Amino acid sequence: MTEPVPSPTTPEGRSADVGSTVVRVAAQIARLEPGPAAALRRGPLESEGSAAFWQLMADHGIEGRGVELARWGAIVQAVAILTPRGREEDKPSAHDAGKPMGEVLHEEKISDLRLARLLSARGAMRRDLTVRTCRRLAAGAPVRFDLRTLAKFILWENDPSQSRWIARHYYRTAAKAKATQGETSK
Repeated sequence: MTEPVPSPTTPEGRSADVGSTVVRVAAQIARLEPGPAAALRRGPLESEGSAAFWQLMADHGIEGRGVELARWGAIVQAVAILTPRGREEDKPSAHDAGKPMGEVLHEEKISDLRLARLLSARGAMRRDLTVRTCRRLAAGAPVRFDLRTLAKFILWENDPSQSRWIARHYYRTAAKAKATQGETSK
């Protein structure tokens, strides 16, 4: 008898599974036709988004129920929102492992107040604010960042290290920008 593979969100499989799962999900969303991708952007647990969402869940072995399902729904919706639109065959996913989420939030002018609200939110409010923040990020030129952070931030909302990680990169980027601005004004 073989051991069951842990769900991507169980504590046993946390670090490696969630990260690799969200990267694969992002790549698959980038390859979707415009209709299913748009349905995911509107809400994967809504009627039109359901087929594409359930296909993603099945393809990646995600067995979410209840709150866990709602969390994965928010992750998929956020990733779909951040994914460039269109039918390009070689369209990049929204994932860029070399670009921290906090750095992008600062570069895209998400205010300290919005960041504080996002990082302190829990439950449905965290999911909602994350999706809204991604909509704001996607309103301009396409942005890409490390989606593993986004997934862990939503899935493990009671782990303060996820919020600290985002804040650390946000404020490091702010400090670098301030130092650069100070040097150029001399």
